[in-house]
Amino acid sequence: MKKRRGSFNTIIKLFKLIDKFIVVLFLAVINGAIGNLCAFGITFFSALTLASLMGLLINIPLYGLIIIIIGLGILRGLLRYFEQYSNHLIAFKILAIIRSKVYKKLSSLSISDIDNEDSGDMIALISSDIETLEVFYAHTVSPLFIAIIVSTISFILMGIFSNIYITITLLIAYLLIGFIIPIISYKSLKNRGVKYRNKFHNFNSFYLDSIKGIKEIRLFNKKDEFSENIDKRSNELDSLRVKNSKVSTIFTSLSSFIIILNALIILLLSYYFYINKDLEIYNIVIIISISLSSFGPLLALNALPNNISQTLASANRVLDLLEKEPSIKDVINESNLDEFKSLKANNLSFAYSDDPSNLILKNINFNVNKNEIVVIKGDSGEGKSTLLKLLLREYEVKDEMIIYNDDLSINKINTSSLLDRITIFNQKTYLFSDTIKNNLTMGNKNISDKEINEALKKASIYEFVDSLKEKEETLIDNNNLNISLGEKQRLGLARVILKKPDLLLLDEPTSNIDSYNEKMFLSTLKDLKKDTTIIIITHKESTMKIADRIYELKEGILYEGTIN
Repeated sequence: MKKRRGSFNTIIKLFKLIDKFIVVLFLAVINGAIGNLCAFGITFFSALTLASLMGLLINIPLYGLIIIIIGLGILRGLLRYFEQYSNHLIAFKILAIIRSKVYKKLSSLSISDIDNEDSGDMIALISSDIETLEVFYAHTVSPLFIAIIVSTISFILMGIFSNIYITITLLIAYLLIGFIIPIISYKSLKNRGVKYRNKFHNFNSFYLDSIKGIKEIRLFNKKDEFSENIDKRSNELDSLRVKNSKVSTIFTSLSSFIIILNALIILLLSYYFYINKDLEIYNIVIIISISLSSFGPLLALNALPNNISQTLASANRVLDLLEKEPSIKDVINESNLDEFKSLKANNLSFAYSDDPSNLILKNINFNVNKNEIVVIKGDSGEGKSTLLKLLLREYEVKDEMIIYNDDLSINKINTSSLLDRITIFNQKTYLFSDTIKNNLTMGNKNISDKEINEALKKASIYEFVDSLKEKEETLIDNNNLNISLGEKQRLGLARVILKKPDLLLLDEPTSNIDSYNEKMFLSTLKDLKKDTTIIIITHKESTMKIADRIYELKEGILYEGTIN
C-alpha cells in the first residue's frame, strides 16, 4: 500500500538514510561555499585591482592584490575538487546503502509478498528510482546550502560598501531568484515531475516485460503491436520531458532577466549616489562586481524544482518498499524443527480474503509420515499449490491446523529452522547467471566437490556436466539459455539433494519435461525416499506411480485415494 507523504516528510526521511554521512555532507557544503566565495573573491579583488590602476586609494598594494587573486584561483580549484568528491562520495555510498536496504527488505518479506511484486516494477525501482536519488544527494542538498551561505555573505558585503537602497535592491533580487521563483517553479513542476517519474517507471517495467516475453510476442505474431505500444509510451514520455524542460527554461530565463535588471538598477542607483557625492568610484566598482558575480549559486537553484519533483516521486516508491511490513512475519525465539518426524493437518481451512464463503481449502485432514512419498492430485485451480505454501507458512493459519512432529504447531516453529528442514521444488527451476557449482551450493563453501558429484549422479545429470568443457565451472547463460529445461530441472534437483531437506515439497515437478527426463527424475525421487519425506503435487498419472499414498483435492475438499 502506497503511503501519502508530504514533501518535507519525504526529504527528512532521505536525510535519515545518510545519518553517518552527515559530516561528509557538511564538508561538501563548506567546501562548496568557500569555493564559491573564492570565485566571488576573484571578481571582488579584480575590481579593487582595477580601482588601484585607476589611481584610487586602496589599502592593499597592487602586487598584494595580484597574489590574492592567484591564491584564490588555486584555492577555488582545490575546493571545487573536494566539493565534488564529497558530494559524489555521499551519492555513491548512499546508492550502495539503499540498494542493500532494498535487498534486505525484499529478503525479509514473505514469499507470498514477493510473488505479488511485479518483477518489471522491481527492476525499475532498483535501477531508475534509486539512481534518481543520486540527484538529491549530489546535486540538490549542497547547492541549496551553498546558495544560502554565499548570498548571505554577499548581502553583508553589499551593506558594507553601499547604502541601504542598493542593499535592499540586491536583497529583492536574491529573494526573487533564490526563493520565490523556485517555489513557483516547484509548484508548477511538482505534479508534472511525479507524472513523468511514474510514466518513466511504468515504461521501464513494460519495456522489461516486453523483452522477457519476446519469444511469446514473436510466436503470437504481435511484434508490430508491441512495437507500436513501446513507441507510443516512449513518445508520451518524451513529450512530458519536453514540457517539463520548457517550464524550467521559462523560469531560468526569468531569473537571468532579473539578474540583468538588478544589475542595471544597481548601476543607475550607484551613478545617482555617486553624482550626489554619497558614494566613491571604488565603491561603485565593488558594488557592480558584487551584483554581477554573486548570483551563480542562486542561479543553480533553478534546476532544483524539476530535480526535486522527480526525486520525491522516486523517493516515495523506494520508501514505500523500505517501510513495507511483511504480511507474514518470521517466527523467532520459539521452537526449532530439529528433524522431521511427521506432518498432520487438522481441519485446515484457508481463504485469501476474510470472506469465509471464499474458502479455497475446506476442513482438510491428512497426515504424512517420515520417509513416505505422498501425492496430492487435482485439477488446476483446486488449491494444491496453496496447500504446499501453507506447509511452509507462506500464509498464516490458525494454531493447531498444521502440526509437525505430533505436537509442534507451525506457528511456533522458528521460520529459519522451518526453511532449513523443508524445501519446495517448483515446476520452473531458477538458475542464477553463475557457474553450475555456485548454483548448486548456493554459497555454502562447506560442500565438497565429492558431494557435488554425488548429487549430480543422483539427479542423473552428472554425465552432462562432465561432458562440458568447464564442467561444474560452466557459466549458466540465462539470456541465451545454454541448457535445456530438462537439464535445468535436474540441476535444480541436484541443488535440493545437496541441501538435504527432511521434507521435500514438489509442485508439478515433471510438467515441463519429456517422458525420458520424467522417468529419470522419478527414479531419483524414489532413491531419495530413504532419507527424505516427499510430498508431490501433480496431475500426471505417470508421476503418481511412485506414491505410497494418494490424496485428491476437489472443490476445496481433500479425499484419501482417488475419486471416480
